Amino acid sequence: MAPVSHSGTSGSHPGGIDPSLRHHALAHRLARRDGLPGANENVVFDCTQTERFGLRGPGTLDWLGEAGLSAPKAVNTALTLPCGTSVLRLGQQEVLLAAPPGGSSARLRELRKAWRDSQLPSKGYDAYRDEGWAWFVISGPAAPALMRRISMADLRPESLKSGDLAQTRALHLDAVVVRLDRFGAMSYDIFIDIASAAFALDVLTETAAGTNAGFQFAALYPAE
Repeated sequence: MAPVSHSGTSGSHPGGIDPSLRHHALAHRLARRDGLPGANENVVFDCTQTERFGLRGPGTLDWLGEAGLSAPKAVNTALTLPCGTSVLRLGQQEVLLAAPPGGSSARLRELRKAWRDSQLPSKGYDAYRDEGWAWFVISGPAAPALMRRISMADLRPESLKSGDLAQTRALHLDAVVVRLDRFGAMSYDIFIDIASAAFALDVLTETAAGTNAGFQFAALYPAE
């Protein structure tokens, strides 16, 4: 997915982030979910309000090392740190850090501040993934069945294992799909251009109905 241009308007906000940019077309379409789902629930969550922080360019992995963070050894893989933060490796020098859906974003905010304060001569640059990408999580026993219907890519569990990532087409859009099993169930995180979030939700809603698996749709907000 191409980097998102930045207008410079968020410089007046703490941390350089303008919260209004996250008030996308789904803001009033999904009820808020309080509490995490059980392993047997089929759910589609909008997690766009959850913190994420993308870095790309020379020095990105150097900064991860300075911060004491593990990085996936290969491009198109991901791992979850003990604090619950996920690290997605999208390129040789490109990563996405994401707070745990429904959990605390405090650690990610600390990492963002550490990156801003770092004195490394080269530490990558902010790719503004929090402003430019919408984020869905599909989880539950029927998650693989739904994934088969929204992408022509081979996203079967035996092909896309936990920790694997695909930069592909899904929901008729360019997408990053990563399998990060959550809530005790098989789960997939999908990142797409935030401008297409409403269209993606329409596709997900119609496609999920065709599975007859009782998928519940909700917005999942961070714990703090």
